[in-house]
Amino acid sequence: MNRFILTILVLACVAPLRGQITWTQCRTAARENYPLIRQYRLVERSTEYSVANAARAWLPQVSFSAQAGYQSDVASFPDELTALYAQMGIDMKGLNRDQYRLSLEVNQTLWDGGQRRAQQDVARADGEFSRQNLEVEMYALNERVNSLYFGLLMLREQLTQNALLQELLQSNLRTVDACIDHGVATASDRQVVQVELLTAAQQRVQLESAAAAYRKMLAVMTGISVGEADTLEMPDVRPQSASAAGNRPELHLFEAQRRQFEAQKRALHASVMPRLGLFAQGFYGNPGLNLFRDMTENRWTWNYLAGVRFQWNFGSLYTRGGNLQKLSIAQQQVDSRREVFLFNQNLNVIRQQDAVDKMDRIMADDDEIIALRTSIRRASEARFAHGTMTVNDLLRDIHAESQARRARALHEIERIKNICDLLDTVN
Repeated sequence: MNRFILTILVLACVAPLRGQITWTQCRTAARENYPLIRQYRLVERSTEYSVANAARAWLPQVSFSAQAGYQSDVASFPDELTALYAQMGIDMKGLNRDQYRLSLEVNQTLWDGGQRRAQQDVARADGEFSRQNLEVEMYALNERVNSLYFGLLMLREQLTQNALLQELLQSNLRTVDACIDHGVATASDRQVVQVELLTAAQQRVQLESAAAAYRKMLAVMTGISVGEADTLEMPDVRPQSASAAGNRPELHLFEAQRRQFEAQKRALHASVMPRLGLFAQGFYGNPGLNLFRDMTENRWTWNYLAGVRFQWNFGSLYTRGGNLQKLSIAQQQVDSRREVFLFNQNLNVIRQQDAVDKMDRIMADDDEIIALRTSIRRASEARFAHGTMTVNDLLRDIHAESQARRARALHEIERIKNICDLLDTVN
């Protein structure tokens, strides 16, 4: 029994928590739920493979080849020398014109002029650029989440105000019924209030339909089931001193692209450097390395050779200057785009900061307007009860008070949204 009561108490405490949805939670969930997030792991794996492949250039490079050929002529002894050998009992057959070779070669790099490290740097820079490019695309989710989250908040607030309006109209409908009983109002006055009630009910249907659509879109975006009874918390944010030089992913993307160009420049410099390495080659063929013996015996033999190899390919020098100029131009284009981005950032910051300041000025008078509208409505209700005001005038004042309350609530939501948008712009 005690365990059952304890379970009920725990469920009672946990249930309200399940119905609370926050702005931060939606933004985090949208990022984790978005299909593009899977590409982060793919980019990381691709970068790892590229770096590992560049490192394998230092492993011994082994190659196998098989060759069969026919030559129009081969090395041979003069006829006089062949005759002399024949007199000595030596049959100088000479080399065959059909020749064969099965060979295995091993090359080991000792110094590559920094090419391996440059290739690894290029692979890492390419991976970082791809990641930052994904960050820019993912960052655009924030604006979409903001639109859905605050749009749903506004719709729910309008539903709250609609319920208050209907409650107020119902109260005044009862007042009209009492006035009809005392001969102060007529049946047509009651019909006018009923029409307003029906109109408010229609507006509620429209608001509920729009809110349901927003809940579905937010659920698809975030993967969080947003129920009609779930509570959307208002973000607790404060306006800050804003500047365009923030922590935006676009700025990191420009920096990643700059590092990418620098890595490519180092790779170009390394491509014109000489190479030093060891080599070893073994082959089984006919003829072998001992040509004189092969001339007399004409047989297949095992052979090998090993040594140090120095190579310097000057072909890369022909295009090195042009490639460096192309990278320099590309860097200048990136710098230009960065300046344009910062310029537009400054304009956005000014516009959004002005929007926040404007809402602060507007909201400064909202509470006083509501208080005055409430006072006017109560006075109108008293006058209507005494038969000195028409029902149409009373409804006008009721709607004016409802509009003031709805405007105050929407102004608060819009102000918070403007602050969130400003923080996104600079961060």
